[in-house]
Amino acid sequence: MKSIAKLSLLSAVAISLLGGCASTTPANTAPNSVAKVTAVPSLYDYQLLTPTGEPISIEELVAKHQDANVFMVGEFHAHPAVHLFQARLMAYIAAQDKPLALSMEQFTRADQAILSRYVKGEVGEITLTNKTKVWDNYKSDYRPLVEIARQQSLPVIAANAPRSIVKCIGRQGPQYLEKLPAQERKLVAKNIDISDSPYRQKFLSNMRGMTLSDERINQMFGAQMAWDATMAESIALHLEQNPQQRIFHIAGRFHIINGLGTGAELKKLKPDAKIVYISATMAEEQGSVSDYQLRISPLPKMWVNKDERSLVMSGHKRSKIECL
Repeated sequence: MKSIAKLSLLSAVAISLLGGCASTTPANTAPNSVAKVTAVPSLYDYQLLTPTGEPISIEELVAKHQDANVFMVGEFHAHPAVHLFQARLMAYIAAQDKPLALSMEQFTRADQAILSRYVKGEVGEITLTNKTKVWDNYKSDYRPLVEIARQQSLPVIAANAPRSIVKCIGRQGPQYLEKLPAQERKLVAKNIDISDSPYRQKFLSNMRGMTLSDERINQMFGAQMAWDATMAESIALHLEQNPQQRIFHIAGRFHIINGLGTGAELKKLKPDAKIVYISATMAEEQGSVSDYQLRISPLPKMWVNKDERSLVMSGHKRSKIECL
């Protein structure tokens, strides 16, 4: 299959079993003929495209980038098609001759020891999920990737910075890191660069209409950069210690799309890194994305009116994290 990976919701056999309720064969069709059944598009469907919009298969993508040492997939969190694609791509890359490591936004450096013990078979999944800040959708969306790593004895990099520290950076700015004890300070990248950049401008464009002071912008962008810089540094450190390995990194697409965020920070640390970017996209974004595109259908809307939105927002509670 060259370009489209399909999981059909209904097969021809299943539909035929419903024949007593609704026939798929017109009355004037010969009894022995078979009606054509069109697959129902689902949220598991995706199409992989080149940066210029041509269909390409996973096999062709990997073959084209044999010299790449980092593959980054920018996801929409909890989208079934994206997570299906991630598992298929990782499994295919893991089957190649070059050794592979999985890098994840979804675990932080504070989780690394437990995560490594799980991958080595030293503890069970209950310990992994109870002793780390695992995401709520781990079992449905990220477990397949970790299990590929565990079964193939591949290292898994807990790449991100702890949310508690990032939130405090968001309140006080990057200078908050100076207050941390040495062991906690190691959980975040050494350098958090909040100077002007295309990424900063992209971040600011998402706040259009908001009135914010320069100090507040620096605090908020500092929190964003703490994520990207830490993930990039985690990947760079692993490559330095394991130069023969490839890295398969997954994160929210804002961190990855068009080579900004994590990729740009990684390039600062390792200018020679050969990175392949793959970003989840919708049809209307054609022409605005320079990465390989994982074309998918949109998820259901969270709300369709102000009352629904107010209900969702009212359920958000301010963090009780206490900063130094």
